[in-house]
Formats: sequence, C-alpha cells, structure tokens
Amino acid sequence: MTVRPIFARDLTTCLLAGLMAVLALTASASGQRTTHVAIEDVTVCPARDGDIAPPDFTATACETVSLYDLDPQGRHLWVRLRLPLTDGEWEGTGPWGLMVMGKMSSEVFFNGTRIGANGHPADTARAEEPGRIDASLFVPHTLVRAGDNTIDMRLSSHHGWLRLVSPIHAIQFSRYRDPTSFIITGYWPSLITFGVFLAALVFFGVTAWRNEDREASLLLAGASFFAGTELFVESARGLIAYPYPFHDTRLVLITVCAAGFMLCLLDWLMLRMTRLHRRSRAGRLTAVAAIMTIVVVLVPGFDGKTAGVLMTGCAAGLALSSGWAIGRRRGAIALVGLFALALMAILYYGSRFLDVGYFHAAAGVLAFGIYQQAQLLVQARRQHRLETGRALQLETALAQARQKSAPAQIQLVSAGRVDYVSTDRIVQLKAAGDYVELHFEDGATSLYTGTLGGLEDQLPAAFLRVHRSHIVNTLFVSALEREASGTGRLLLSNGSEVPVSRRIMPAVRSALAEKAVEAG
Repeated sequence: MTVRPIFARDLTTCLLAGLMAVLALTASASGQRTTHVAIEDVTVCPARDGDIAPPDFTATACETVSLYDLDPQGRHLWVRLRLPLTDGEWEGTGPWGLMVMGKMSSEVFFNGTRIGANGHPADTARAEEPGRIDASLFVPHTLVRAGDNTIDMRLSSHHGWLRLVSPIHAIQFSRYRDPTSFIITGYWPSLITFGVFLAALVFFGVTAWRNEDREASLLLAGASFFAGTELFVESARGLIAYPYPFHDTRLVLITVCAAGFMLCLLDWLMLRMTRLHRRSRAGRLTAVAAIMTIVVVLVPGFDGKTAGVLMTGCAAGLALSSGWAIGRRRGAIALVGLFALALMAILYYGSRFLDVGYFHAAAGVLAFGIYQQAQLLVQARRQHRLETGRALQLETALAQARQKSAPAQIQLVSAGRVDYVSTDRIVQLKAAGDYVELHFEDGATSLYTGTLGGLEDQLPAAFLRVHRSHIVNTLFVSALEREASGTGRLLLSNGSEVPVSRRIMPAVRSALAEKAVEAG
C-alpha cells in the first residue's frame, strides 16, 4: 500500500485552500469594533486596610502612570481615573456600566459615590477576597455628567502564582452589559471549530484503539486533544466569570496546549513524509521543544509566549518542509507555502489570529487528517480483502491439487452397505428426501443414505454448495449463467445444469473467478 503519494496529493488540495479561507476569516474578523470609552492615564496612591474613602490624590506619595503600566500585584493601591464625556457619549438614561477587566480585586467610587466592589481589596492575601477576572459595575445615570467625571478605585492583587506584565486588561465605561456575554462574542467564530476537534479526537482515538495506523492516529488524537482543550480554556473567559487567581493557570494551559498541538503536528508530518525512526523524530522534536521553552522564558506576556510557541513550530515546519522540497518529496512545496502563510498570519494579525485564525487552521488540519486517514483505511481494507481473496484462491488451488494427486475419499452408506468413493469422480451431489444422489464423471448415479449437510463437511474445498439441494465439484463447472431474477445456473461438463440461489450467487461468482485466475 502506497501512503505518501495519497498524502501529498490530498495535502495540496485541502490544506492550502483551508489556510487561505482562514486568512480571509481572520481579516474580516479583525475589522470588528465595539463602542466604549476606555481609560488611559491614572493617578496612583498607596492604600491600607480600613480606608473607607479615596485619599488626597495630590499628595507627594501619588504618581501618574498609564493604565498599561498600572500594576496592583502584591500591592494595595488607590487609583484615580479621569473620564471626560461629551454630550454624544453620555446622552440618555443608560443603563451605564463600568467594566473592570484584570487580575485584581477592586472597590469603585464614581464621582465620589461608591457604586460597588469586585471582591475585597486588602493589604494581604489572607485579608483579600479575590474578585472575578471580569466584572461590570452598574453606574446610576444620575451620577454621570458631561465633561470630567472622576473614577476612584481601590485595588489589590495578592493571589496567583505568576507575575504578569500587564495584569489590568481594560477599564471601560459604556452601556451596562454582562462582561462574559461581551467577551464571548469575540470567541463565537472559534467555538464553531470545537465540533471538529471533538469528532477528530473520537475518530483518531477509535482508530488507534483498533490498531489501525496506530502511531499516526495517536498523534492526531493528541493534536485534537490539545487544540480542543486550548479552545475550551481560551473561551472560558467568555463562558465563566472565574476568580482572578485561576487566570494564571488558564494562561499556562493555553501556551502548553499550543506547544502540544504543534509538536504532535510536526511528528505526524515527519511520520508521513519520511522514513525516520521514532528516535530520530523524537530527537528533532526535543530540539523544537527546547527552543519553545527558551521563547516562553524570554518573551514577555502570555499572548507573546503563545505566539512565540506557534511561530517556533511553524518555523520548524518550514525548515523541515524546505528540506523535503529540496529532496523532491511530493507535497513538500505545499507544506512550505502552508507554514510560510501561517508565520505571516501570526505576525500580521497577532492576537486576533490566536483567538480565531489559529483554531480554524487547526480544525482544517484535523479535518484533512480525518479525510486522509479515512482514505488510508479504505485502501487498507481493500488491500486486506484482496489478500484474503488471494489466500482463499490459494487454499482452493491447493485443495484441488491435492485432490488430483491424492483424491480424497468419503464414506457413504446405502442399504446397510458402506462404500468409499473417490471425490475426484463426483461431479455433483443432489438432495433427494432422506437420501443424497451422487452424479459421477462417467454419467452414472448412485443413491446413498444421508443429508447434504452431513456430507458437506467431508468434502474437500473444491466442492461448493450452490443451492440448498445441490453441491457441485468446481473442477467440472463449464459456465455460470445469470438469470434476470438474480438467480443463476451452472453448466457442468457432463451436460447437466444446476440451479444457483440468489443468496449464494455472489459467492459462487467469486469462487469461479478465483478458479479461472488459478487456471490461467
């Protein structure tokens, strides 16, 4: 069975077209916008347990920083934000809301009035109650005014085990809405691929369990698991308002799953495109994993770490496929184009590709894997049927050869007498009530006590039951004629005709075809 030509041909037609569709989807998705008023520069002052009102933000202990540089990790802070609103931005009665997104607990005052809290900020981890990663606080419309508005926040972040470069993701004033429903809208285009990941995991898991191309199936099952898990963890922020300490685990899982997917994909491609031993492939994957680890350590921010991991995997794929292209391996040029386009997409679209395009690309790869694996399984089963047919043909040929060189004998009983009859003389056996009628090569017939079923087990493989009342010796078959009703009849060398039932017709036709091939 030839595996690589099928793989190479289908790879060109499926994967390349799939990635182009992904790039178009990512481009269209990147044009989406949301209407909100974001906060940028802030004034920061120290806070302490027991504070019930904002401090004097003109004190010397306070400083002004950008929202991106605001870091409450391991600290307890007061923060003042200026929110200038024009008539067009705040007209109407709302409802208004302040969306606070980040790794922290917070208490919020709007124009001097406390509007709520997300968790309970404090000096220590023991005293702090962790808030949700994303929260939306209702702002009464009577507090909102044209011109400058003041937002004072008390923040702390003492839980979690990672120190993030930018723990505060956004503070936005807009129409009041549930933050999870707002976030999930960005993941809907990706969530439609979850069914592909689940189907691929089941398909490849079952084929591996059934030992059908086990190594390739296990690798693709692993890739499906990593991609599906990453999608679930990535979109969890839009499904569950989880406490902020879980965010560290979520970020690490996303990066680990991206690395796992790329390593499984690279190993699968090496398995399909080369004859490398498992140890040789493992050595190359270890080198790629080591580079990924270095990238994770050196690159700041987990979006950057995940993008770096994917780019490392794509660069490794580009290097491998370039080598295969130089070696003139079929499908290698398509792989070069695929990995080059993936690298450009990550560089150009950045986090938008990570949120949408990556999952569609992964789903495209796995959908192709299902298609290609199904093709291989069909081919393998066809090959198995051919080999089984050849084995049966050989078995029949050997039985006929044995019958000619040393004819078998069967024991027949008639009227208290036992006869031993050589099977090479028998043309056919026919049921006749409680008896069996034997027709011999010389035209003679004999009647013996018994049933066809009882004699069938004693006959060599050259004999074939073609009807409930007839067994024929295939050595004496001259032709098979098929009737319009689906039944048929055999013409024997002694001039007689034997009916063939519709149910047994395909088996008779197959057996006679094997006999003809063997005779040829």
